[in-house]
Parts: sequence; C-alpha cells; structure tokens
Amino acid sequence: MTDHMDLVPLGFFPTPIDNWENLGRELGISLSAKRDDLSGLGGGGNKIRKLQYLLAEAKAEKATTLITAGAAQSNHVRQTAAVARKHGMRSLALLRGQLPPKLSGNLLLDELLDVQLEFHDHDDFNAMVVDLMLERKAELEASGERAYVIPIGGSSPLGALGYVDCAKEMREQFDARRQRHPDYIVVAMGSGGTYAGLVAGCARYLPNTQVLGIVITTAAFAARECAARLINETARLAGVDRRWDVEDLLLNYDHIGPEYGVASQEGNAAIRNVAEAEGVFLDPTYTGKVFAGLIAAVGETIPAGSDVIFVHTGGSPALFAAR
Repeated sequence: MTDHMDLVPLGFFPTPIDNWENLGRELGISLSAKRDDLSGLGGGGNKIRKLQYLLAEAKAEKATTLITAGAAQSNHVRQTAAVARKHGMRSLALLRGQLPPKLSGNLLLDELLDVQLEFHDHDDFNAMVVDLMLERKAELEASGERAYVIPIGGSSPLGALGYVDCAKEMREQFDARRQRHPDYIVVAMGSGGTYAGLVAGCARYLPNTQVLGIVITTAAFAARECAARLINETARLAGVDRRWDVEDLLLNYDHIGPEYGVASQEGNAAIRNVAEAEGVFLDPTYTGKVFAGLIAAVGETIPAGSDVIFVHTGGSPALFAAR
C-alpha cells in the first residue's frame, strides 16, 4: 500500500512472477511474466489494483453507484462492475459502439453482473465521455443516489497508485528470491494508469529498471504529453521526488494494429506463440499486441541477454468475443 493513502483490499496479492523459460530461450533474454491476470475479483486483471484506491474514495463519499466508461469489450467495465457488486453498489457503464445482437466476451460477463449499459456510437466518444458521465452522475444524485465517477481504465493519479504498489511488490518478490532486478518491464500503454504507476513506482523501488510501454490505441490519452502529465501527477501523489519530460518516456507506437480493439496479425501470432510455449493465454486487444512489441524490441530497444518482465494485464474474455 502506498504510504498514507487509503485502499480497499480487492485482489489476490502478490500476484506471481512466472518464469517463461521457453520463450526466453527462444528470444535470447531472461523472461518472466508478472501475472496480474490472476489478481482475482471479476476474473482478474490490472484494473483491480487501481480500483482498490478508487473504491476507497467512493466509499468515503458514500457512493451507491459507480459510473465508468470504455469500449464495448472493456475489461475495466467488467472489473468495476464486479467490485461494485462485491461492495453492494450498482454500476453504470457508458460504452462506445452499438449493442450487438448476441452478447459475448466481456459483454456477457457484464450482463451476469447486471451492469446498466448505455451505448454511444460516436467517433468522438473519448472527447465527450467525461461530460456524459458527469451528466449521469447529476441525474442519479437528483433521484437520491450518490454516484462516483471512475475515468476510462481507472487511469487517474489516484488509480495509478495501484501500479506504484505493483513496483514495490515486485521489488519485494525479487529481494525475497535474492534475484537481480529486471533491466526492463514491458507493459501495455492504453489509458495510461498502469504505465504511469509503474514508471513512478520503479523510480522509487526499481531505479535501474526501465519501463517500456507498448501503445495499443490512438486515443489522445496515449500521447506522450498526456502520459508524462499522468506520471508526474502520480509521482507527486506517491511522494516520488522526480519529474518526467516527454523525451524521458520509453514508448512504442508501432503495434496498435488496424485500430484499438481490433486484432492484429502479429498480435494473434504472439497469442499463439505464448500459448504453445508457456500454456498461458493472452488477449487480442492488449497483451497479444504488447507481446508482439516485446518480440520486436529484442535486439533493438532491449539488448539480447536482458532480464525482462512482461506484465500480463489480463483480458482473456476478449478471446471469446464475437468478431
């Protein structure tokens, strides 16, 4: 837990660090995976760490409903809904796109969790969604509810503290094993909170480790300027005495594929590669593309022989989504 900040315990922590010896040998690096797909509640995934802090604030405000937003197959919406149910709250989710004729993947799980889903088929969804969530909050509160708004991906400075904690957790795991700290951590960069928290957290707990973010979206919040701002705000909240400029960030924008949420050929190949070599399932929206980016980075950004941690952020329900 980050010092002096309240959280509500939600997950199964620490999540394991899994040695991926077969793939590491194939790539010429020492490779392990931080298995945040096994974080527990609601099928697990990276959002649980963020939601521990966000839920604490929601409870302090006596919220009865959690409002959030995302893509139609949002992992974040599914995990937020599970957290809401566990703690006796309702959840309302604003989703980009249209309601499909048949529910699958995360949408099927959302239905099981009885999320109130509201679809918006607009190209400028990301630009308008904050105002939409605030409108719904006002409407709910006019009817006697108390609503708490969670940004897309849970990616606020408060939510990102969950991944400052993750850096600390990994430091403790490495030290308990008397294992050298990694040279690189490779993680998805989407709404930005996971990446921001790890960058700020590594500055404190793993100062010789670089964090490589593989960008999986063209949304404005994935721009370098937005990422640097979120890192600096997170670091300030966590008491990390450092400032980052855009040129300090290790980000790769070459593996987005056709667009966010649409599988890429190299991402699908990476999913199959990891399944066949390590018996672990990645997903087509995030981790498949990120692992493809990791493969491409070896010998370029990541020198051969490096010690690398791949952060598995979850998302396997997308494997079962109709496409």
